[in-house]
Amino acid sequence: METTTITISKEIVERLKIIDGDSIEAKLVNLLKKGIVSQLKECEDFILNYETKYGMSYEQFKILWGKSQIENKYSHESERDCMEWEGFQHEREKWLKMLRELKDLKTSI
Repeated sequence: METTTITISKEIVERLKIIDGDSIEAKLVNLLKKGIVSQLKECEDFILNYETKYGMSYEQFKILWGKSQIENKYSHESERDCMEWEGFQHEREKWLKMLRELKDLKTSI
């Protein structure tokens, strides 16, 4: 594994003491993990709102969208929802990928 040397102020090191981990690196990994999980939960909250609003998963929605079976498909609200929902789906996948990579990395610390 390639490493990089960084300088961390004493104040930051002192505050890192409350974070779980046996080393500064482990503490930073734990902070990253918590940040990623927080972002992931935020995406999932938005996705759940759309699933509740439309009564289906995004995959089902896209199929019906393609068949023009979504009520008021061309309304500003429906089009915005479709774009935002798709964006949150992609963002969720991005955060999941980062979390998986971080878990793999963490095992080598």
